[in-house]
Amino acid sequence: MKYLLMGLTLMFCSVLIAQHDEAYVEDLVSEFTKKLAEREIDTWFSNKRYCKGAIEIFTLEDGSLCSSKETYFQVYLFWMDEGKPMIKKFDNCGRYYSLELQDASLLDFFQNNKEALKSGLVKNYQAKSISGVPKLNTETYPCSRGFQFKTAGDWFGQTYNLFDLSNDSDSSNMNADYNNALEIVALDALLDKTIEAMEPKFRRQN
Repeated sequence: MKYLLMGLTLMFCSVLIAQHDEAYVEDLVSEFTKKLAEREIDTWFSNKRYCKGAIEIFTLEDGSLCSSKETYFQVYLFWMDEGKPMIKKFDNCGRYYSLELQDASLLDFFQNNKEALKSGLVKNYQAKSISGVPKLNTETYPCSRGFQFKTAGDWFGQTYNLFDLSNDSDSSNMNADYNNALEIVALDALLDKTIEAMEPKFRRQN
């Protein structure tokens, strides 16, 4: 019985071989953007999506399992490659093959709104108390968005919690209208549609 348990433990360890965190995903993205730089592609942007504590487990092509460590992170990278708009996905379990987008509308939005994307920072949820005095609401949703923007002469970005866009609290969010009018929130809404359409087409590279 002792040896049977040891054998089952070894089998489980050999199957569940990967459990990667946010740093692993960021390393994959950094490695790829360096390759873009080597090809003199210096303009791109990325969108990171995650819900704190959400865990995903995938069966890889070789039959092994991969699990996100603590939180599942997805990063989508967008760039132009010889006139073609491209998207590439990364997550805790590796990278996906690059795909061509139907049009360049997302990258055009980035190029046309660079200054607004840079300066338009999402404000924290600020609730108005019964006394009429503003107060900072400490409640948060688990889900967040992170953006990085790169051009030939600049690099900027921001991360915000989706709760900051909402009015889902005992007291309304004084910053909701301001936040939802920002270009970065508009870009994220465009990304929702693109990612939903492209998701079934992604195939793992490794």
